[in-house]
Amino acid sequence: MPGINTRTNFKTKTPQENKTQQSRGANKTENGTPIIEQGKENDKDLFLKLLVAQMKNQDPFSPQDPTQYVTQLAQFNSLEQMKSMNDNLDYLLGMTNGLLVNSAMGSASALIGKNIEAYAPVEEGMENSEEKPKKLTGKVEGIHIKDGVVYMNVRNDETGELVGVEYGALLKVSDEKITPEPGPEENIENKGE
Repeated sequence: MPGINTRTNFKTKTPQENKTQQSRGANKTENGTPIIEQGKENDKDLFLKLLVAQMKNQDPFSPQDPTQYVTQLAQFNSLEQMKSMNDNLDYLLGMTNGLLVNSAMGSASALIGKNIEAYAPVEEGMENSEEKPKKLTGKVEGIHIKDGVVYMNVRNDETGELVGVEYGALLKVSDEKITPEPGPEENIENKGE
């Protein structure tokens, strides 16, 4: 009676080997074709490889119409030109934003030492509030950029604290101290007295 081999070879894989095997399997199909995830760049070489593979593997008894290949090439060429144009527009947008920030920085730096009136920064939790924006007055002591936005460091006349105010919130500029204009509610209260 032949003997039965009861010895089994259980080789356990290290976590690194498991990750390597999973990453190989996750990036290729069963046939070994690379999988390109959505949002990853597809290039012209990949398209041409697919086109050549399609031509090689077509049915010889019913070949594909050659005009379809020309159409596909024309569509891909159009897509490639649109991508190139999009890249150029992104570049121009970045340059334009840089120029605008530099311009705003130059204008804001001219305000250092001047008195201004501006909309006060919105407090956290009040972003969606329907109440009218508050105004503040004060002297500009400096400027800075944060996340591509120019801010003025304003010494608030009312509280004496230094407040970062967006340059776009600027309402008035003066060499003299600015007295805030009363809001409509304050005018109504004063008329009744």
